[in-house]
Amino acid sequence: MPKNVGSLIAKLLLGSFFVGWALTIFDITPLDLLKDLTGTIGEIYSMALSTVRWAADYILLGAVVVLPIWAIVAGLNFLQSKSRKQGRPTDKPD
Repeated sequence: MPKNVGSLIAKLLLGSFFVGWALTIFDITPLDLLKDLTGTIGEIYSMALSTVRWAADYILLGAVVVLPIWAIVAGLNFLQSKSRKQGRPTDKPD
């Protein structure tokens, strides 16, 4: 049991508020949730999947530009660090 029960209750109330608020965005009422729990879960899954599909288009579009730039910069950094290591004089023993 947590040391501060009041803090736990406040966190649970705040979390419940935000989850309830998020469910109202999806037009889900407590009665709907209890009536058709499996259907509600299916709808939430469907909405989440459509959101992922929507985001995937933007991610792939951005990756077409970002990944080649990253590869060029990483390659140049690798070559630069390799040339620095080769250009150093070796330590001579005293």
